[in-house]
Amino acid sequence: MESPLAPRRSERLARLERTIESELVPRLLTSHRAGPVPPVLATAIARELSERDVDGFVAAVRSPDDARAVEFIRDVLAEGATIEAVYLDLLAPSARRLGQMWDNDECDFVEVTVSLGRMQRLLRDLSQVFLADASRSEPVGNALLTCIPGEQHTLGIIMVGEFLLRDGWRVLVGAPWSESDLLTMVGTEWYDVIGFSVGSESRLPILKRDIRRLKSASRNPHVQFMVGGQVFCEHPNAADDVGANAIAGDAREAPQIARRLLAAARRAAADAPKEAVSEHDQFSDALERT
Repeated sequence: MESPLAPRRSERLARLERTIESELVPRLLTSHRAGPVPPVLATAIARELSERDVDGFVAAVRSPDDARAVEFIRDVLAEGATIEAVYLDLLAPSARRLGQMWDNDECDFVEVTVSLGRMQRLLRDLSQVFLADASRSEPVGNALLTCIPGEQHTLGIIMVGEFLLRDGWRVLVGAPWSESDLLTMVGTEWYDVIGFSVGSESRLPILKRDIRRLKSASRNPHVQFMVGGQVFCEHPNAADDVGANAIAGDAREAPQIARRLLAAARRAAADAPKEAVSEHDQFSDALERT
């Protein structure tokens, strides 16, 4: 029997998703690389982050004291945690924890919104240090990262974008675009890799349809698709079902997988008739001149 609280929780979760998608994520995408970085954030030797750290950080971002979350990050970095570990082993699981707490009535809408806003500012500041050692050689390739409209799991693609940027890619990361917007984008700009994050199995038929249409509309006839999200961790075969070329289990491995996909696309282009690859050659020449 369905709990009488289920409709209320469902309505509140939908409201939270709309807030994240329409307010928090767009601000994060446009501003998270601006702002001052305290010098202490640059120090790092290795320190593993645990479930206890996640507990402490969630408590810090929920605190009435706005400075506690910043101090928490400063402390773990000073103790030797890497920014990469903070991204993958602290911020990401903390965001998931907040969602679970909301669903379990352990925190309210205002608390979740304020907490995510604090995480937004922290990621903005950390980004500058994280990208400080980005590749300065010629661009590796062009990547477009997004998720299915209606998805709230956007933190993952933002982090994947950070790792690709550090690896030397040109990256466009966005909150969920409509299918028509995506078709226009891939038809007018050259993308080597398109990445989707999916949080729900129910979204897979939509993703399959979108990948098929994007392949047909793409300016790059050999565009590659990379997917990620919990649903692909639980069902790896789903990547083949939707027409994706590879799964990125987390942001850390995304650059290596993207480079492998790029190599596969270039091999396919080299084997294609000359007239079919002329635009790719022109684009590659333009990249080399930048």
